Amino acid sequence: MKIRSTLIAATLAATFAAIPAFAADTAAAPAAPAAAVPAPITKEQAVEMATKAHPGKVTKAYEDTHKGKQTWEVKIDGEDGKKWEIYYDMKTGELVDAKSK
Repeated sequence: MKIRSTLIAATLAATFAAIPAFAADTAAAPAAPAAAVPAPITKEQAVEMATKAHPGKVTKAYEDTHKGKQTWEVKIDGEDGKKWEIYYDMKTGELVDAKSK
């Protein structure tokens, strides 16, 4: 019986000694790549995108809410003779809407 309990004790000791090494290997493993999340855009970036799409003179650029999203609204007196209102999602840079008058 003494040999059996010594064998069990040695097995348990070896098992518990291996746990920190396994945990260290797990912690050091590279994390799975995160899904690409678009970076928020600045007002300057929104103005640049708007003037590329609709050249002209920017009359206003400010934060707004449009179609339920926080947006940058850029107003342009276009070279095409139209007055443009362009809305970009602040979080993603996605075009939300573009209207002309």
